Amino acid sequence: MTPSPSSPTSLGTLGTEIAKGLTRLTLGWFLLHQGWGKVQQELEGGPGSFYRGNQFQNNNPDWLPELVAAPYGYVLPWVQVAVGALFMLGVWNRVSAGGAFLIFLSITLAWLDAGNLLPRHMLMIYTPLAAWYFFSGAGRFSVDGLRAHRNRRR
Repeated sequence: MTPSPSSPTSLGTLGTEIAKGLTRLTLGWFLLHQGWGKVQQELEGGPGSFYRGNQFQNNNPDWLPELVAAPYGYVLPWVQVAVGALFMLGVWNRVSAGGAFLIFLSITLAWLDAGNLLPRHMLMIYTPLAAWYFFSGAGRFSVDGLRAHRNRRR
């Protein structure tokens, strides 16, 4: 008897889960890598050096009040590292995918306002992908997936 296309043992489902895991790893690595570069800048230049630097200031929208921009600029490097690591591993998927979506969306809006996003940019792909992970789950090959599998067997 051959497995149905929707059975967990079918090759299509396994391939989908592998692709989902690899895509999640890639997105998480991107966030972690981008955040780590900013964290290194913070460690070398002191607290707030990323916020005061050109990378942030050149893309900071004029309409964003300093009351919001300053805290965001101070915590973004650290949040990118934490969210990227959690997202890579598939831990706390709703939190990590939701955080990734909000980070990608905020950068997309800032770059769009600064004229840096169009005609094409990877954020136009990363933002909806992070939203998809928020709604669909981290997948079988993740810490959350392994925990769910273990709980089903009990």
